[in-house]
Amino acid sequence: MPTPLDVAARLLRRAPETEARLEARLVALGYRRETAAATVARCRELGYVGDPAFAHERARALRARGAGRLRIEADLTARGSGRRACGGSRSFATCARISRSCRCAATCPPGCRR
Repeated sequence: MPTPLDVAARLLRRAPETEARLEARLVALGYRRETAAATVARCRELGYVGDPAFAHERARALRARGAGRLRIEADLTARGSGRRACGGSRSFATCARISRSCRCAATCPPGCRR
């Protein structure tokens, strides 16, 4: 039987997830909530998952497809990557207004070309 970390890595390889969604998926697959939470924490330590990076990349992807600020804000909130993931209301507004050139300093992942 694969370890929870192996399962999480396989899930994240398919598509990025928020921490909450990854934990919920692990629980749905039969892992205890405590085990799932510990696995998500380990994934965060390893850099596999992170809500700020997820919110940033999601906002960039939506903006690249022509989505406006309200659409991006609604999408991030619906996915559980709203204000908390972007570091508060000020950064959230920045995250929601992100354009093709990265201006989201509060949530930029390492290597971002601002």
